[in-house]
Amino acid sequence: MLIEPAQKYNHYTPLNLSDRQWPSRVVMQHPTWLSTDLRDGNQAISKPMTITQKLVLFRLLVSRGFKEIEVAFPSASDTEFSFVRTLIENQEIPDDVWIQVIMPARKENILRTFEAIQGAKHVLVQLYSSTAPIFRDVIYRNSKDDVVNLAVKHTQLVRLTANEYTAQFGTEFQLVYGIEGFSQSEMDFVVEVCSEVKKAWESHGSRTRPIVFNLAATVECAPANHFADQVEYFQSLLPKRDESIISVHVHNDRGTAVAATEHALLAGAERVEGCLFGNGERTGNVDLVTLALNLYSQGISPGLDMSNLDELVDFMTECNGIPVHPRHPYAGKLVYTAFSGGHQDGIRKGLNLMDDGFRSMKKDRTPCWRVPYLPVDPSDFGRTYEVRINSQSGKSGTAHVIEHVLGLDIPRAMQLELSQTIQALCNKCARELNEKEICMEFSRLFHFREPENSGSGTDTIHLESCQVQSNLPIIDANIMIGGEAIVGEPNLLSCSKLQVEQGKDFLLALNKQLGLGLVLLEEQSMKSRYGIACFVQVGQHGNTWWGVGRAGHLAEATVRAIISAVNCVLDSKLDL
Repeated sequence: MLIEPAQKYNHYTPLNLSDRQWPSRVVMQHPTWLSTDLRDGNQAISKPMTITQKLVLFRLLVSRGFKEIEVAFPSASDTEFSFVRTLIENQEIPDDVWIQVIMPARKENILRTFEAIQGAKHVLVQLYSSTAPIFRDVIYRNSKDDVVNLAVKHTQLVRLTANEYTAQFGTEFQLVYGIEGFSQSEMDFVVEVCSEVKKAWESHGSRTRPIVFNLAATVECAPANHFADQVEYFQSLLPKRDESIISVHVHNDRGTAVAATEHALLAGAERVEGCLFGNGERTGNVDLVTLALNLYSQGISPGLDMSNLDELVDFMTECNGIPVHPRHPYAGKLVYTAFSGGHQDGIRKGLNLMDDGFRSMKKDRTPCWRVPYLPVDPSDFGRTYEVRINSQSGKSGTAHVIEHVLGLDIPRAMQLELSQTIQALCNKCARELNEKEICMEFSRLFHFREPENSGSGTDTIHLESCQVQSNLPIIDANIMIGGEAIVGEPNLLSCSKLQVEQGKDFLLALNKQLGLGLVLLEEQSMKSRYGIACFVQVGQHGNTWWGVGRAGHLAEATVRAIISAVNCVLDSKLDL
């Protein structure tokens, strides 16, 4: 890198707009979307798609709601030409969808392009000029007058040919005039070119659909706000502005294509060209998925169906041979995943409040989404929130896993004890733990056993069998201590007593059997996904232990929770 980069690179020249309007505007509706995945995206991949692959992608774009789709550069190759013919001859294009074809300002290319679209119902024909000095001077070696003359001449040819095809085949046409290098051009010159193109188009036929002026940041060379200034300046000087549509086609060289496009919409643009997930030359075109879902997250219908995002990601990855980054907005594998303890805590609290809101509202209404760290509900796109547990995770993360997998909403004190154990294990293993490992560690730490799996070789005490008589609420429990059955008081617990009395009575019986002096400090019960869950805390000499049990009946869940806690006491090996 240069110490003084100004020696090599020029700073952009800002526009002097004393009364710019776009910063105070708000976008309240989606633009017209055009997907150029089949053309601009396809030309930028190492292995271009076959006609069969293109056809499948075209159908997908239609199913996702695109009404304008750029399908080919027909004069560029036989494959491009043949694909357009396939679409038309096989009647693949719905009546409400317009296909777009692109062509340079050359007579032979224009005529070849019209051959390709013969018989189509609705066609956007895009002609383009390179107006930027760097293109005029380096590539084409032409003057401003040359650019204007070529633009007018070939616009007239396109219009006359379109008139013939309309008369012969009934095709409805709309002109899209692309300004290649718009963001690097002199704005007054761009206005001149577009004005002359409009005159040429309208002077050779009746006015039908408005001309689309497609303003391209072919190479992104300045901040997003500067592009918005350029769009606002252009449209403010364009004669009869209401008779034209302003479109933008932004590349991502500076990484701000989404911002530049959103700013351009504020500045007056009404149409956007781009690719799904930002495919395209160099750093790609603007990402239509991100743009659409940015609108969605603000309560604005995007006009595109982005449900089941994983399916779309997999499909486009296969088409392009380019994976979607795990951190890609909305669509990445890790977007709805939290590792940080603070994030996990905030998200868990927010999701719990959302659940409360759903339960309290009428069936035909949905509470506004308010979850920290999650700007959108992943389920809207077929995704789920995922907790990933590593040494940076906190108690809320592990608690979420236990709640999600086991259906247990564990008390805060248990969360803390579990998270400390999990963090220590993550550090020891030097990796994250998966849900199965976390649940196994929870079961080991608290001696948690489901009713169908009560016995365990590592538990000093376990419930061999348990039955609750429905007509007479009495629990008949067979308790094993050290592999031997015990008889007497612990085997009969009246369920008609208060819950705390059940716990105390059973704990007293175990104290007597084991020679302990444990006291029941806290007892909680709640409905869980798989029955009634009970949590108890016991203590002795300032030490405390938690236990958890679950069963179909409260009395049995209480017995299991106390057995869990006492096993934790015995496991601690403290001299009590």
